[in-house]
Amino acid sequence: MAWRFQASKFKNTTPHLPKKEDTIFDLPIGNLSCTNNGVQASGSYLAFHVEGEGGKLGALPINAKGRKLRKDMAIVCAHADQIDDFCFMTFNDDLLVTCSRDDNVKLWRLSGEEATPSLECEIHVGNGVLMDSIKSHSTASNIIAAASVGDAYVIDVERKVVATKLHGFVDKGQSVDWSEDGKLLAISADKGREVCVYDARSGTSPIQRLAVHQGLGRESRVLFCGDRLLSSGFTSKRAQEVHVLDVGRWDTPIHTQEYVSATGVLMPFYDPDTKLVFLIGKGTNKLFIAEFQSKVPHLSPVYEMSLAEQNLGACLGSKRNVKVMDGEVDTLYQLTKHCILPIPCIVPRRSYRDFHADLFPDTRGPKAGCTSGEWLAGSNSLPEKMSLAPNGTNGLPYVSSKTPSPMSPPVPTIKEAVKTVVEPRHSPDMQRARAQTHPVHTLTSGALSDSVSHSTFKTKIGLDGDKPEVKELVYTVDDNSEKENGLRKENDAHHKLAEVGVYPKLERSTSVDQSTVSLVPEPPIRIRQLNDKSDRSISARVRPKSCVVGVVASKFRHVETLIGARANNTIFTNIRNVNTQLPLETNGACTSGKFVAVPLKGPAGVVGIYDVEKPGKLPDGVMDGIFNKAQVTDLHWNPFDDEQLAVGTDVGLINFWRLTRDDGPRNEMHPEKVLNAGGEKILCFQWHPMASDLLAVALSDNSIEIWESKTLTRRRRIVSHSAAVMALGWSSDGHRLVSIGKDLMLNVHQPQLGDDCLLAQRKVLDRAHSGRVLYACDDRLIIVVGMTRSSSRQVQLFDASSLEEIYTQQIDSGTQPLVPHYDYDSSVLFLSAKGNRTINMFEVSCDSPYLLPLTPYTAPLIGQAIAFHNKKRCDVMAVEFQRAWRLTERTLEQVIFRVPRVKKDVFQSDLFPDALVTWRPVMTAEEWLAGSSKTPLFESLMPEGVSALAKPVAYVAPSRAPPKPAVSGLEHAHEPKVEPNRKEVQNSWSSKILEDRTLEQDEMEGVSEEEWTEAL
Repeated sequence: MAWRFQASKFKNTTPHLPKKEDTIFDLPIGNLSCTNNGVQASGSYLAFHVEGEGGKLGALPINAKGRKLRKDMAIVCAHADQIDDFCFMTFNDDLLVTCSRDDNVKLWRLSGEEATPSLECEIHVGNGVLMDSIKSHSTASNIIAAASVGDAYVIDVERKVVATKLHGFVDKGQSVDWSEDGKLLAISADKGREVCVYDARSGTSPIQRLAVHQGLGRESRVLFCGDRLLSSGFTSKRAQEVHVLDVGRWDTPIHTQEYVSATGVLMPFYDPDTKLVFLIGKGTNKLFIAEFQSKVPHLSPVYEMSLAEQNLGACLGSKRNVKVMDGEVDTLYQLTKHCILPIPCIVPRRSYRDFHADLFPDTRGPKAGCTSGEWLAGSNSLPEKMSLAPNGTNGLPYVSSKTPSPMSPPVPTIKEAVKTVVEPRHSPDMQRARAQTHPVHTLTSGALSDSVSHSTFKTKIGLDGDKPEVKELVYTVDDNSEKENGLRKENDAHHKLAEVGVYPKLERSTSVDQSTVSLVPEPPIRIRQLNDKSDRSISARVRPKSCVVGVVASKFRHVETLIGARANNTIFTNIRNVNTQLPLETNGACTSGKFVAVPLKGPAGVVGIYDVEKPGKLPDGVMDGIFNKAQVTDLHWNPFDDEQLAVGTDVGLINFWRLTRDDGPRNEMHPEKVLNAGGEKILCFQWHPMASDLLAVALSDNSIEIWESKTLTRRRRIVSHSAAVMALGWSSDGHRLVSIGKDLMLNVHQPQLGDDCLLAQRKVLDRAHSGRVLYACDDRLIIVVGMTRSSSRQVQLFDASSLEEIYTQQIDSGTQPLVPHYDYDSSVLFLSAKGNRTINMFEVSCDSPYLLPLTPYTAPLIGQAIAFHNKKRCDVMAVEFQRAWRLTERTLEQVIFRVPRVKKDVFQSDLFPDALVTWRPVMTAEEWLAGSSKTPLFESLMPEGVSALAKPVAYVAPSRAPPKPAVSGLEHAHEPKVEPNRKEVQNSWSSKILEDRTLEQDEMEGVSEEEWTEAL
């Protein structure tokens, strides 16, 4: 009876409805009259029925998202009549099989990112044969089973012939399926009342005839589930019914279950790894999840869900595409009238930082166990299994042994990616000829091992063992930028470049385990000399140091977070219509010293404005705000003007609003001025941190433009990305502008140089979903916050001078991107996300361990956005080092971050160095455009009349003493040993002591002579 207490690992599997941006919507599907599943998925593509054209299918890549109209998809013009069934080949993600009642069986090859179809071959089954259902073999390649009226066919695709013709069932074969080991074939016929089981290689007659359902149905389904057989049909009362039979004991079903009364059949899908069965009702909105088990009930219910829309079809996605680091065990694709919804089925776990091997056993790999000829000859070889564990899932972050240096001119960096290729051996004469054609620069084994140790090798699987393995490394640098620099590292001989083409290629060869190493390019990392200023003193500023007590820790590690009622009872309530569908490029809310701006729902682009000095309950009725007359894409307050708000829209306009505390109803206001960016959608923008009336704007045409808001004129236009820009970030001195785009590239610009101002470029992201970028640690680091392909949210640190990756740490998993905020003075990084309750905090350091964790804060309500004040709003005497506003769907609460200290009557100078002035401009836009090199301003936050706890030590530049000549140990051995002269030492001390020859008894007074008597 012990099994009664053993709970299944998958009993809590829960389907999660995706957000709209994660679905494929506006598809031309409409009402379908087909009897198949309506949609099919492989590891690479989706195929589905389209409206009004029975002989055509739509095709999209498996990772497609967003609005897809007819012009945005590939159309497979398969047949002239209605397509009866279609499926992907089990071991070829690109091959799609279709059949119709009036034509041959056709194979289509889908290729490219647009799923472009091309006819691979046609297979003639016979004259007058009406095909109804098809299924690819489960273990062998190029084998298809197709059912017709009274007959079924096993087709050898490789030879384009019918290998076996089966007979023995009544009426149409409505559904076919192969057993998991590929030996048996099941066919559902006679309108769902009969299932015939065949051993296709031993005979043409069924080995079992099974009477299953009593009702007559237009559709039925049959499915092998391991050593069980599942049949889906109807009862005599038109109720959906499922029968489960044990393979080998066909006499009676081991499980029978009725579901709801409906006209559509339950479409079953089975995952052999988890033993989960998914039953989705056709024409209904019901989804049932059950689990096979060895005890009664053999089909145990797991979850029942009512979907938002009516099901027209469904399919199960490839196991190779599940997001294992999110606990996703399966992906179910739902087909509706207008969209396809990928529904992830997730097993809840306390943490997803590590790979849960118990949830993801080895699954069937992409390579078939045998060919069609081998299977027909009697082979039962099974496909090899593959692991779903991603690389590097041990939870340990990547740490580089290098520490970023202060901002300095970058040098050509070594390419990270290393590709492994195979080339045939060449004769010595051919090798000499190749060496003359392509000069090779040799390296010492020590230099090579050092360069190879910082690279990642990607090895291809399945290469011929007879051929030598050739590993290639590429070192690529922009040749034009090298000519502009005129600088090269003379002390690094292996960094010298050969002038070959635009991107010179450096090949290296040496003996490493008797294999040749040469170099192959990836997208190049372009780096050129930065226009650095020698008089910059930003790195000489005294900052709070981390405490070292056994381990490195931060002084802010015990940060105390106060919110709402605890934060001076500062809270806005009764907020309504908060816009939760903003683009991923915007932070969602922003604040100045006087107001908080919150985007609201509606097509008019309403933005609510709330006075930070007047919190409380907002009045009922229509929410007041400013109307932008278009969808809001991004918004920011002018950092040097608390009353000017800039709002970007999707029609290419940036509205500048002048807002005061004396304004009347703001819904009647008009913008102070409007910046027209030429009709391109405003993706995001950032104000300049030092120059007034200057901002960088990212547009939907992949360009970045520098605009002067005072005169509404464009001053620079930068085109460096090949896809849309996702985020921008200025350096604290305003000289450099960094950006990341959907081309996965990180670009560093110096806009003062003109339109052609790209300094450095490298690939940093794995997924073009979203990202943020900013400078940190006196502009010595670049922080990139993004997402991996498995939806893990991570923080990457790069050396700002060379773009070398220093550190990577995964934070958590989620669908929404992390939004970072960096406090320059405390060097604390705040990470939050829409739909999350947790605010993670880290102190960023240039030295290991780089990210020092602080105490995270978990709020009671889910947040939509968080907006931070500048340093001027902090009450430093209460040890507050940051203030912000946290937005939920109903409230706007003030958040205070402070450090617990006992002595609050003195200024905590160790926590509050001179603050970077972000509330006052240093220069005008014209000065900056003219190339001004002014440095940032710093200002003390200590109030007047308050004593400091401790003064920071003034920075003193270390003096460089001339290097002493090196003396070898052999020379030391022959030097005579010099001993000090003792007499000289004594004389030196005697000279310091005054000479005094008197004795102590000389100062004593004795008795007179008369008192002495002579002894008798």
